[in-house]
Amino acid sequence: MVSYMSGNNPDLRDKVVENRGFFKKLQLAIPGLREYRKLEDIRAADELLRKQVFDKLDNAKTKLEAIRKAMADKGEFATLTPIGSAISQIQQVSGEVFHSQQGSAGISPNIRIDENTLNKLYEYDYNFVNSAEEIFSTVNDSLNNYMAGTITSQAIAAKIGPLIENLKHEWQQRLESVENILVTK
Repeated sequence: MVSYMSGNNPDLRDKVVENRGFFKKLQLAIPGLREYRKLEDIRAADELLRKQVFDKLDNAKTKLEAIRKAMADKGEFATLTPIGSAISQIQQVSGEVFHSQQGSAGISPNIRIDENTLNKLYEYDYNFVNSAEEIFSTVNDSLNNYMAGTITSQAIAAKIGPLIENLKHEWQQRLESVENILVTK
């Protein structure tokens, strides 16, 4: 049974648990490996989640590049900079999300990260999926509206800028949270 945290987005932790093979199930039966397996499953779900965020943002970047090309084709050179800036910001934050450290469970890790901590990080990252979907949806709609002539390039930049800033702010909050919770005894 797959649970949903919000909307149509499944909780990938459930999917990872459902797809455990024989070896992973065997690890759960061994007392010393049980905790390791549970933590690794949460990390795997978080990695899948961050990949989804990266893919959504990468698709949004591709749509913004199409808008920028259409603007250049129309000779709207004055507003290329805000769209180019949005492309750059999306590329930066998506790279940070995709390549961020997730820690290592290992059998005997240097810094102990418990299940509650990993679940908290997963929930932060889950919220990025919703933000990335909102950015993609807005960019996709903007591209269609721009091609139809019902929205200006300035209006596109005005709509997308705050969404990107919000995502960057959420990412910064996650990083600050990680710094506060990773150093445990």
